Amino acid sequence: MAAPVATKEARRGGQKPLAQYSETICGLNASILPAVVLSTVTWYLLRYVVQPLFGPNEYYIDEEFHVPQARHYCQAAFHKWDPKITTLPGLYLLSSTVLVPFMKIYDKILSLFGVLDHDLLHGNDPCSLVALRAVNAVGAPACLYYAFYRCQLLLFLNENKKTKIAKWSCVFLALSVATFPVIYAPYSMLYYTDAWATASVFLWYSSHLSNETNFLVKIIFGGFSVLCRQTNIAWLVFATIIDVCHCAEQCFPTIKNSVSIFSYIQATIIEFYHCCSIKNKHKSKKLIEFFQKCLRVTCPNVIVILSFFLFVVFLNNGDIVVGDRQAHIPRFHPMQLCYFVVFVLAFSLPWLLSQAYFKGQTSNSFSIHFNLAKAFHEIHNNTSKVLVVTLLIIISGLVYFNTIAHPYLLADNRHYTFYVWRLFFSPGKPVFLRYLLVPLYACGLWLVNRTLMQSSIAYRLAYWIVTPLILCAQFLLEPRYFVVPYLMYRLHSNKQFINSHTFKAAFIEFIAYQVFNFVIMRVFLYSPFVSSMDNTGRLDRFTW
Repeated sequence: MAAPVATKEARRGGQKPLAQYSETICGLNASILPAVVLSTVTWYLLRYVVQPLFGPNEYYIDEEFHVPQARHYCQAAFHKWDPKITTLPGLYLLSSTVLVPFMKIYDKILSLFGVLDHDLLHGNDPCSLVALRAVNAVGAPACLYYAFYRCQLLLFLNENKKTKIAKWSCVFLALSVATFPVIYAPYSMLYYTDAWATASVFLWYSSHLSNETNFLVKIIFGGFSVLCRQTNIAWLVFATIIDVCHCAEQCFPTIKNSVSIFSYIQATIIEFYHCCSIKNKHKSKKLIEFFQKCLRVTCPNVIVILSFFLFVVFLNNGDIVVGDRQAHIPRFHPMQLCYFVVFVLAFSLPWLLSQAYFKGQTSNSFSIHFNLAKAFHEIHNNTSKVLVVTLLIIISGLVYFNTIAHPYLLADNRHYTFYVWRLFFSPGKPVFLRYLLVPLYACGLWLVNRTLMQSSIAYRLAYWIVTPLILCAQFLLEPRYFVVPYLMYRLHSNKQFINSHTFKAAFIEFIAYQVFNFVIMRVFLYSPFVSSMDNTGRLDRFTW
């Protein structure tokens, strides 16, 4: 199973259009019905659980900036901008575009029937706090579910894999993503940018993967994704790299025969060198064919990437962020990659343990012990000792020189990262504590790379270019920055849906995430504490 290869075959016509796939399981629409249920449940949680604990205008942390800005857009005051906001106005544009017409139509319908409106969402303000939160609660999880489910159909399900178990596996994997704890609890029930920033990436990616999607629609989805969060531009670059690699493979078959990233790059350089340095009509035609293919396939992404580049250079003084620039200066922070792989290990644990358990059930204990011994023996023999030692030395050096903390991380005790940092990395703690995690960082890097081996070389190359590019420029340690790289990794690292083990593991992962969400929401809602940020005595709440 190589996901990008499946995509390439779809574009060559080897795969049936998405619309021809049966998306029903036991008579239920697998792409729409779970999304509707998810929206309903999240709206219920917002309306009857979260909102009663907040005042009608009680903001939570960054809502203090986002809500007034959204109201400016609802009033068509597009010239007003809060300089503390760092992201582009995708969420505010979406909110005003949805809420203002919706409330007008809602008023018209009620007036026709002579019914008075006592709904919490209404009032005189179409963009009230709860209405704005509902844009996240109702829309983002459902769209993320639908987009991720559709991506799985486009990448994995061909005629040989369209079994009921495979489809149910897709459903529960998509539900796990839509309720991923770091963005679902509680951010999908607050007016934050994270939920839609994540959903917009996969809405764009699902349109990118489909050769049925209109050219203009791809540009709109790509542009909307970048408007929700600037760093999403990196995923358009990611997809463009994969497409260019696939075009090169089609035009120069020797590249496709590469067995590693290094040999892949080497073969590519050699082919292009011959095309440019030798007067050969055949080679020249291949080069022209390559550029034509690339232009045709990557054009929508390139238009968005170039537009964003022009905006940054000519309209935003060369800065990625649009506000609060002093607190968001890019800084080389390679330790973020180490923190990311720990994040991957933590949230992959339900999936990995479930897979291991169900596979173990099919074997006796002796067989399990033998397989484990064989696996460790294989790692011991096939892994270069020099490479392992070098990796551990490099990571130890990063820990020594690059264990740095943003002032926001040290000052804000409302986030779990504040306490994790104090536990392991604060100046008063023994220095050896931070080095205890070095083997875990190395293991995480090995696992991520090993898991991605089942994908194509083009995908691995793009992923290892884009992910460090996104993470290592971030000074602030924020788990929310890891969400899209992790979900993209999970999307392309799912094994073939050919047995019941995958379905059971997907179901257990979904249940584990809901337990996690329950704990996080319970702490957030029912364990407030007196704020230490000021002397007003107001209550604050714990979250990511």
